[in-house]
Amino acid sequence: MTSVAGVECREQEPWQGETLTVVRIALAGCGSVGSALLREIAARREAIADRHGVEIVLTRLLVRDLERKRDASFDPALLTNDVDDFLATDADVVVEAIGGLDPARRIAETVLGRGQRLVTANKLLLALHGSSLTALARRNATSLRYDAAVGGGVPILRVIDESLGAGGPARVRGILNGTANFVLTRLEGGATFDQALDEARAAGFAEADASRDLDGRDAADKIALVAWAAFGVAPESVAVRRSSLLPEPDRFVRLASRVGARVRHVAECSLVGGEVVAAVEPLFVSPESALARTRDEGNHVDVFAGWRAPLCASGPGAGGLPTATALLSDLVCTGTAPRRSTGARVATSDSREQTWAVEVRAEPAVLHRSVPNCALVHTNDTASESWTIVRGTTPSGIASLLAELDAAGASPIVARFDEALS
Repeated sequence: MTSVAGVECREQEPWQGETLTVVRIALAGCGSVGSALLREIAARREAIADRHGVEIVLTRLLVRDLERKRDASFDPALLTNDVDDFLATDADVVVEAIGGLDPARRIAETVLGRGQRLVTANKLLLALHGSSLTALARRNATSLRYDAAVGGGVPILRVIDESLGAGGPARVRGILNGTANFVLTRLEGGATFDQALDEARAAGFAEADASRDLDGRDAADKIALVAWAAFGVAPESVAVRRSSLLPEPDRFVRLASRVGARVRHVAECSLVGGEVVAAVEPLFVSPESALARTRDEGNHVDVFAGWRAPLCASGPGAGGLPTATALLSDLVCTGTAPRRSTGARVATSDSREQTWAVEVRAEPAVLHRSVPNCALVHTNDTASESWTIVRGTTPSGIASLLAELDAAGASPIVARFDEALS
């Protein structure tokens, strides 16, 4: 699958002379992303005309609160808070930047059902309903673009679609949530969790409720879309193993430091025996690695395609502007996607044996009793925290160990070692 769904995409005619193709857009949502998109359109109007021969004209703007002030210039007469009124608008392209499932799904299905182009950054909508929406786009000879749904300013879906020739990757992994990465790198610098989260909110990198970012749900939706593009598996079918940073991300930072590593919340999808496995989990990486060097709200993705080194993409991954820039790129793009066919299936479990760091808030004897063939156990000065390295264990084996330790009241955490550190 690819990040473009369409059979007969309505491509603009090449620009000749001074004639511009007018593209009328209806925009759903004018929060941080939607308002940034309007600012980008206004600021880059001449460049869009020069490079693409296009003039973008806003025809309708759907918002929840008509009275709220917004950091963008537009004709107030275009505002509506009525979804039916919005959907009645005559537009060439509908941009969905409202997020969530309701009314986003209704907007998407209505727009694609009548043959209009849709551009969206809604990873939750696509992770749950991507297959049906792309099928709807094909039936109605239109296009659905969603490159902006993954990576913010890192166009990883387009890299997979357009940079690997006729081949495909064996594995894709990376930092896909700028909020979580911002918090982790601030914790590495000595901030408390509350301080790091407050700073992320002040910078516009975190919502009031940042739990979807920090528990991995946001990254899980994104890696399901990556697996869709990379391996052709429907995103709603991808079972993403997810390990949260909550409630205490600082514990992972301290444990990483104890073993000479850095921690990053990494999303990964891989082909294992012809089947797709996917996970979002704390990963211990070398301090010199590209993942460790990705700081603050940055995203970094590695695409392993059998070359001597992975194909890499890096850039800002949080905030309204990077996503808005990706939406604008989708708006002016008229290309069609290559056809893909794979025999990949979704795996029911990950059978790979890996290396893990396990920490408990308990005396060392708890680990000695619970961990088969327990290696050296370390403690802090008060013996209130203990940790050890567990080698050659599958994810299901680690899950069973964590359940046992949790039942014993040991408050365990676990992080996987990157292969380079194993």
